[in-house]
Amino acid sequence: MKNQLQNELNDVCGTINEFIHSDPFPDSLSPELLREAVRLYPLRGGKRIRPVLVMWSCGAVGGDPEKAVNAAAAVEIYHNWTLVHDDIIDCDELRRGSATCHIDLKRKAAGAFELTPVRAKKFGTDFAILAGDVQQAWAMDVLLRSTERGVSCETVNRMAQRMQSFLNRRLISGEALDVEFEYRRRFPGRDEVTEMIRGKTGALLSYSAECGAMIGLDTADVQRKEVRALAAFAGEIGYAFQLCDDLLGVYGEESTFGKPLCSDFREGKPTILFIEAMERLSGTGKEELFSLMNLEHYGPEEIARIQTLLEECGARRAVIREAERSSSAARRSLAELPSGRYRSLLEALAESLLKRNV
Repeated sequence: MKNQLQNELNDVCGTINEFIHSDPFPDSLSPELLREAVRLYPLRGGKRIRPVLVMWSCGAVGGDPEKAVNAAAAVEIYHNWTLVHDDIIDCDELRRGSATCHIDLKRKAAGAFELTPVRAKKFGTDFAILAGDVQQAWAMDVLLRSTERGVSCETVNRMAQRMQSFLNRRLISGEALDVEFEYRRRFPGRDEVTEMIRGKTGALLSYSAECGAMIGLDTADVQRKEVRALAAFAGEIGYAFQLCDDLLGVYGEESTFGKPLCSDFREGKPTILFIEAMERLSGTGKEELFSLMNLEHYGPEEIARIQTLLEECGARRAVIREAERSSSAARRSLAELPSGRYRSLLEALAESLLKRNV
């Protein structure tokens, strides 16, 4: 099943890559630096989990995944605007192993306009914000063109309305909580961090599966049993996926993870992993782990010490178990659907997300 899963994932990636590369929406954008910035992340590839959820959810309810290609591309483009803005907020310089959008623009502007470092930085940030704004418009345009694939106007209009009401509010609220956490005088509780994850990460995944099911059934009824089951499935794997990402952010390899290790510690972000450790460590251990937050530099010694503290108190193992529980809940949601090829693929996807060297 592993090879089949990878082959099927590759097929979806190929379809989405081709769509994004050939879609004419960005062609008329100007100036050229904006046009390049809008295409930058979408053309870099990535795991394409959101398009996969759209197309396989469509198939899981008996629909033709080809009818869902526009919606699949739309959620991927939408995902990328959130990454562009998130990288600005987090002051990240790497995304998928290459320069983030605002850093890439800063470097290009410095050379093209002979700017000072301060002016180049402002240009990069300003243009990256605009690029993210355009990507959101691009995503909506692509979604609305789902009618060209035979999806009814009623279904397309409902998906568009859900993007603006459910998705935008849940996702941006989750991002806002994430930002606010860094400015509070006390760390948030587990429930608040969970709410943040289920908004910032889970909402788009749930929406992706929801869209796929709606297209497969050609229905505008988001309360249909199959639609809700697939949305719940995707929300749970989103939570599990984020927990695994938090673990990889400490225990992974930078070359494959695409970001510097311990970047959450550098930014002072209270992940479930951190909260779990603080609940388990002794007073001295808590003080030491807290002292390792917000450092300017994380070398091998600092990273190794963080890893040791998390390991010895059992926080790492506890977070792995929580991710496993969420993945199990996701699979239970799929039990409401008929057996078949696409349900099996979704089950395999949920399992694979926990096997990323955490």
